[in-house]
Amino acid sequence: MNSSRSGSLHNEDGSEAWYVAEGKRAQQLMDQGQLGRATEVFEAILARLGDAPSYSRAVILERLGRCSHFRGGSDVAVAQFREGIAVTERLAPSDGVKQLRGVLHSDLGDAFRVTGHHSKAREAYEAALKIAEELKDPRGQGVDLGQLGALALAEGKLAEALERYRQALKLLQPIGEPAMEAVVWHQLGRVFQEMRQTNEAEKHYLEAARILEEQGNLAGTVQTYSQLAILSQASGKLEAAEAWYRRVIDIDRKIGNRLQLRRHLSSLAGLLQDQPLRIVEAGELAMEALAVAHTLDPTLPEIWATYGVLANIAGKEAAANQDSEWRAALESRARDYRQIERYAPRFIATLGRLGDTPSYGRAVILERLGQCLQLGGRPDLAIVRFREAIIVTEKLTVPEDGVEGLRGTLHSGLGDALRATGQHPQAREAYEAAFQIAERLRDCRGAAMALRQLAALAQELRQWDEAERRRQEAARIEEGRAGETAGPPIESRVDTSFDVTLYEDRSIDYVFDPDLLVDGQRERKIFPLTGEPAPVAGDVCPMLAPFARSSTDDEGVVRFYLPPGEPIIEQHPGCTSIRRILREVRISGSSGILWRMIREMDGERTVAEICSSLPVSERSTAARMLAALAATGTIDVSGRPIGRFLHSVTKKGVLPGGGLESGEVLQLATDGNYRAYPDAPRIALSSSVPDRLRDFHALTRSRRSRRDFLRNAIEREAFDALLCTACGVTGAMSWAGREVKLRAYPASGALYAVEIYPVVFDVEGLQPGVYHYRAVENELEMVRTDIDRAHFVAAALPVEREMVSGAAAMICLAGFFPRHERKYGQGGYRMLVAEAGHISQNLILAATALGLSARPFGGVFDGLLNHGLGLDGDDEQFLLAVLVGYSGGTFDHR
Repeated sequence: MNSSRSGSLHNEDGSEAWYVAEGKRAQQLMDQGQLGRATEVFEAILARLGDAPSYSRAVILERLGRCSHFRGGSDVAVAQFREGIAVTERLAPSDGVKQLRGVLHSDLGDAFRVTGHHSKAREAYEAALKIAEELKDPRGQGVDLGQLGALALAEGKLAEALERYRQALKLLQPIGEPAMEAVVWHQLGRVFQEMRQTNEAEKHYLEAARILEEQGNLAGTVQTYSQLAILSQASGKLEAAEAWYRRVIDIDRKIGNRLQLRRHLSSLAGLLQDQPLRIVEAGELAMEALAVAHTLDPTLPEIWATYGVLANIAGKEAAANQDSEWRAALESRARDYRQIERYAPRFIATLGRLGDTPSYGRAVILERLGQCLQLGGRPDLAIVRFREAIIVTEKLTVPEDGVEGLRGTLHSGLGDALRATGQHPQAREAYEAAFQIAERLRDCRGAAMALRQLAALAQELRQWDEAERRRQEAARIEEGRAGETAGPPIESRVDTSFDVTLYEDRSIDYVFDPDLLVDGQRERKIFPLTGEPAPVAGDVCPMLAPFARSSTDDEGVVRFYLPPGEPIIEQHPGCTSIRRILREVRISGSSGILWRMIREMDGERTVAEICSSLPVSERSTAARMLAALAATGTIDVSGRPIGRFLHSVTKKGVLPGGGLESGEVLQLATDGNYRAYPDAPRIALSSSVPDRLRDFHALTRSRRSRRDFLRNAIEREAFDALLCTACGVTGAMSWAGREVKLRAYPASGALYAVEIYPVVFDVEGLQPGVYHYRAVENELEMVRTDIDRAHFVAAALPVEREMVSGAAAMICLAGFFPRHERKYGQGGYRMLVAEAGHISQNLILAATALGLSARPFGGVFDGLLNHGLGLDGDDEQFLLAVLVGYSGGTFDHR
């Protein structure tokens, strides 16, 4: 409904001819669905208008906001609409300016509504309605009431939606606005459809269609016919639904609306795919929809929905196919289509958020989008994306190996796209570039892949000898027999009695907001070990690296498969990169000495004891072998207890819910599938609460973990009371003539090995910074004041960042490993974690009693947060945090 309230392209004082002409051209592009080109023209107009507030500038900001909104960039749209509103507030008051401000508020409501920010959408719509009422504009009031009705419909408030639409209809009917009246009739049909009143819904849709037909409004009838098709399909009237879809498709062809034609062809294909005898026809319709989609702006999110229909059809064809090879091909195609449908819109939205500034994240997303376009049958568009990404990487200064690896992946993808379009010489250049990069990086996997691509290209060109030569070279590299791919030496020794080779599989992944994980390049490097090893001290107690696996192959080569090391986390503009290295160590020769030595390594015996247990003739070889194993990380010579290893391998990952989708997480949380003993007798417990427990009982019942922190400051008095009550000293105990200060939480052996670091963002009377709480003195030590909230927000996993950004403080709990290890050794880590849990619960209950919101929080990239806290050593590491502040569900008592 909002389009009928657009601001005029004419300035109130008269606009220059260029502005009107360019504005109309951009508007026409927008109406045709060419949103990318329309955006370019509107941005050019805005630049030419300059920064001075003007009615024209506000109009163009409104149009730009719509383009961004329709392209899925609601965050950008919100900013543009708000800027437009701010411009109108600086203009001389007039009815025209007020009306434009109302349009902008209404647009702003639309942007908030589609992103689920319903309260903000309602506020914007009500502001627009208030302006329309002040102007005594029944048309505007009708539009805004309709938008409030749409919001109520989105919230499931059907009675309110019905009332809003009826009010709008009452305003519009007397003023002769049949087009808008038809929209309201249509929306009333939707409300009745949600109420499952099918007959009422159909009646209102048909009334909307009647009005639109009388007006000759073909575009409007398309919407209503489409909804009638959906209603018929939901009611099981498949023939009626098909008839409505075909009427809609005929109109789409007549008026040339390719965006809607694609949508309706896909819908009809989806309808027919469930009819086994019409699966072929469904496939033809879906392919026609895809052909239409390929003529549209690829940045439109819904363009990619066609692939979902194709995936379903391919899956059904595969299930019915008896040929195993053809069935496998169809299943593979279905998987590709589903990946495109799921990820391409997310890549496009992320690209919009990253902006045009060259960045590592932008290059990664361009590469992924290029792959989607290639899989989706648009290699011509993929070429553009790959080349743009290559240019971006050439402007970056991030770690060279990461950029080079990404550039190699881009050249590889570019070669595939060029080959698909028949540009064979250019494809060869791209593959050769990928091969050269892999050679520089000593990446066996990348080099072999590039050679296989060159072989495939040669075969296409019937260059049989060249193709075979490339394939053989690729096989040599994959087997590790190509000397040019061997890595640089690391400290070890090649002795006549044994040889050591280190294989490294390196991977890099990228995490984007909101919660998008992108696979990056994969590399394999081979390092034959040379040089004199640094000897292992005789008093060290070596042991195999925890969870290392070993095996012996047919040739007697002993292989050690080492557990993944701690990932390297790096923060880049718009994304976080995660580098992982998986190592395999192969030792050939002297396997008998090796196995005898391994049997002796239990973490208790020293190197001197182990070597002395071997025959004198083997001791020199054993010592060198121990040095080689230590250099490759196969054995642990640090003496580090298992607790620290457990901490490093159990840090929060990058996939929410362990990799489950949101729907699966919800099901897991609500399935009620808890441990139970169905055959055991049950004893009911009393639910009455004794008087002495009532306050605590009420506190536990009022505690809730909320996410909607409001970024409001908390009072210093409440902050001090929180720390003192939850973590402070509560008494003392005499122990062997000494006094032990006791705290508000239990700790194993009264060691209190968890350190408390409040990170203050918004606390009245305290400078933002990282503090350390000294419980014995009840004091804060100022550790760092040069902090930026954005750094701590970026240290959180993407799905958690909005929540962290609104908190007033983040109280971080860090384990100080040596304090527990000195008494408890290997068992100390479990006690350390339990202690953090006790502190967390105290903080949460105390905050609840103070009228604050608090929740435990561990969704962080540990390395980034440890760095922010200043905990860069191995001895002290982040365990858990508690976010504190005011939320939408807390009562601000000030």
